[in-house]
Amino acid sequence: RRGAGQYAVKRSQRFQTLVKLVQLAERGARERLAQANRELHRREQQQRQLESYEQEYATRWLETGRHGIAGTELAQRGAFRASLAGTLAIQERAVGAAREQSALSAAQWRGVRNRQRMFEDLAARARADEEREAARRLQKLINDLPRRVDPSDAEPGT
Repeated sequence: RRGAGQYAVKRSQRFQTLVKLVQLAERGARERLAQANRELHRREQQQRQLESYEQEYATRWLETGRHGIAGTELAQRGAFRASLAGTLAIQERAVGAAREQSALSAAQWRGVRNRQRMFEDLAARARADEEREAARRLQKLINDLPRRVDPSDAEPGT
């Protein structure tokens, strides 16, 4: 019959299982953060392109206005500028939402990363405790050896 502790999983091994799980969670959080940052970068780049186009179009608008322009063309260009301004406003909101998502993803990653470090520290402490306990048991065994040796087992002449 085997002892109850013979199949018991060591505490450090249980923590190591948790460390592996939280490492997977950290990797997922890191990937979501990278995706959120890529999306933010893409949105900001789109916004810069729209702002550049709007500035270029405003400059053309002023130059055309100096030379005179027909009323219908003026109305069309005005409508286009208003449409461009609306598109820019939508893009600015999209950039704001992407910034918020990036900040949220970063906070989630930091939380998971901190949890990962905590479990890694707990696993390391558990391993150190187990090593100290094994060393203590070995030292006790070594100390108890002289008491366990039967004097009648000693070789003759010693």
